[in-house]
Formats: sequence, C-alpha cells, structure tokens
Amino acid sequence: MQGRSRMAALAGIAGAMLLLSAGLRVHAEDKIVVKEVSLELRIAGLGRDGCDIEIKPGHPGCRFEKITQHVDSDGKQTVVIKDVECRNANRDCSFAITVKEPGQPDSTVRRGFRVAAPDPDRPAQSPSFACFINSPSKVARAAAERTRR
Repeated sequence: MQGRSRMAALAGIAGAMLLLSAGLRVHAEDKIVVKEVSLELRIAGLGRDGCDIEIKPGHPGCRFEKITQHVDSDGKQTVVIKDVECRNANRDCSFAITVKEPGQPDSTVRRGFRVAAPDPDRPAQSPSFACFINSPSKVARAAAERTRR
C-alpha cells in the first residue's frame, strides 16, 4: 500500500517539474526590443514646486533602465524611454510611475500597453501614449473633502 502512494507522489512531483520546465523556457524569438517608447505624462493638481517622477518596469517581463526626471508645475512632461525589451508571450510592457511631491506621500501608478508583433513588411514604429495621473496633493485634498462631509 505504501509503495503505491510513494509511486503516485513521485509521479505527481515528476509531472509538476515537467510542466514548470516547459513553462519557463524562453526562446530568442520571443524577445522583442523597441528602440524607444514615448510617454506623454499629464499630472493634474501639482503645486508650485512641481514634482519628481521615477519610471521603472512594472513587471519582470519588461526591461529598461530606470528613469528619474523633474516635472514643472504645469504637469506636462514627455519622457522617452530607450531600448525597451519585452520578454513575455503577451508582448505587454508595463510601467510603474512614482510621483514624488514635496510634503506628500509617494504615489505609484501602473500603466502599460501591448507592443505590436514585428512585421517584416512594415518599418518599426516607436509607440507613444499619454498617461493622465492625479498628483498626491490633489488626491489628499479630495480625501479631506470627503471626510468633512
């Protein structure tokens, strides 16, 4: 009786390891590199001093260098991210955008998009999209108004 349960457990472990090894394979053709991605940031409700932003990959399937920039009080900034590498089957790229405003807690939002499949008949395009974000001070003012009512 114990021999059967040991064999069943061994077969289950072997099957699980086979599935894991098949799922973790990364092929060279699955990696897509985009020369540059343009993010048009629009941050609403900033104070006079503006804010600092930090942009880094939102998940392990997307790779690029972390970027830190200052945004003026108007809240408009175009950030160009170079050499974005998508390593997952969905070809999605995710960004974690952290807004650091003086006197307020840091606020992190995630934005993403799907990279078009490479087509040898079309030239490669650099994707561009707009990100609309509320500043931490605007969110704090809205929360304070809700608690007063």
